[in-house]
Amino acid sequence: MNIILIVVDTLRYDAISANGGSIPTPNIDHLATESTAFDRAFCSSFPTIPFRTDLITGRYGGPFHPWLPLPHAAHTFVDALKGTGYATQLIHDTPHLVNGGHNFDYPFHTWTFVRGAEVDRAWLGDDATWLPNWRQDPLFDVCEEGSANFNAYTHTNRSRRTEKDWNCARLWDTAARFLQDNRARKNFFLWIDCFDPHEPWDAPPQFVRRFDPRPDHDGTIDPRQFWGGRNDERLSDEARAVMAGLYAAKVSWMDHCFGRFLDAYYNTGLSENTALVLVGDHGTNVGHYGRFGKGSPVRDAEAHIPLFIRLPGREPGRSDSLAQPQDLTATLLALGRSSHPDCVGHDLLGSPGQRKAAIAGPAAGSPKEAGLFSWNPNFFSVFSGEVWLEWRPLVEDSILRRYGMEEALSGHEKERETLHRQGREEIRSRETDERLVAWLQGGAEGDLSSDVPRHRRWPGVEGFTQYFKRTYDGE
Repeated sequence: MNIILIVVDTLRYDAISANGGSIPTPNIDHLATESTAFDRAFCSSFPTIPFRTDLITGRYGGPFHPWLPLPHAAHTFVDALKGTGYATQLIHDTPHLVNGGHNFDYPFHTWTFVRGAEVDRAWLGDDATWLPNWRQDPLFDVCEEGSANFNAYTHTNRSRRTEKDWNCARLWDTAARFLQDNRARKNFFLWIDCFDPHEPWDAPPQFVRRFDPRPDHDGTIDPRQFWGGRNDERLSDEARAVMAGLYAAKVSWMDHCFGRFLDAYYNTGLSENTALVLVGDHGTNVGHYGRFGKGSPVRDAEAHIPLFIRLPGREPGRSDSLAQPQDLTATLLALGRSSHPDCVGHDLLGSPGQRKAAIAGPAAGSPKEAGLFSWNPNFFSVFSGEVWLEWRPLVEDSILRRYGMEEALSGHEKERETLHRQGREEIRSRETDERLVAWLQGGAEGDLSSDVPRHRRWPGVEGFTQYFKRTYDGE
């Protein structure tokens, strides 16, 4: 049986109308009607590269994986599939997988990179001409224009004229061509990594018009909001509503492009012998908790992810079993009748319901080690069926919430204590250094010794820094 894995960046669980969201997503909705849909799936290591490290290795990061390149010697489920006769292909427009030596192409037989996403360093240039769908909007006059990343994005996309020129469209059209070329094959594994709806929330005008709160708006976008201060306190409520509409537009645009791939999946007949899995890597804040974009602590808006598994011949339905990326790894291995001794997850189709709690947290360590996200004081979050906990070393400092509600729950001490204990047990089970566990259990009192590892770190390349940090900071 063929297997297709689709990883969609920054897709919130509740952005999908099949999950009760308000954004029309007819193509993902159709997939949902033929799939096992998981209502309690959560990322673990956060964000982009840490999530994919969880997934491709099937391991915990002690407790979370940091943002580091994938080692050449890493044991991956892709290698395991290759060992049982699968031909493997990666098609992606997510720049992080290969730019700057991140090495996620290495396990695959073949790979294709579609250029044009946010931090893709495709071209050198000093000036940047605004793209045809961009216009200044007085709502964003408080935002500053320009950055090295802004220049890179405009140069990479300067030939963009019609919808088919956008990287999301080219990604899904490329993936559809792969299906056409391999329609007779019965042993391929295809990983499609879609960067949309990640920032910038830059979609074609016809999609922007649908979600802009101003009925007479022409669908153009002011890019100053992307790189010049989307969380500037001076932005008006109207400006914030416009930005929320742009996220909806980007989700709708991605779903539209995905629809062409889904058509090819059915038209080639591959739907009869090909499992199809769609998962988000993490969500984002769209005005939630007073901000736009992701950050730390990793809350429900960021950790709660969509997961759909369509298996030919299997009855569709919905599951409330807790799921994390390592469980998806185990499921993919089971679909391919492959084994991977390092995988710590549970097959979600064969043995669901194994988890008592799910945890998600930022790449752990000092700010230098973590890159974008640091460990203390934000720690991690613990997710269960009905409520979730922002975990702190002291149970009384931990914050209990219901999904989709920003207000902290008062009372509920038994639930708070249960989740606090489960979080502590989960951290210990993830190969976390016992000195770090003891420090957390002791209330995180005093400084943690510098020789205590904050994660199970494999050797990195000397001098490595994230390539997009160099782009952002001009290093």
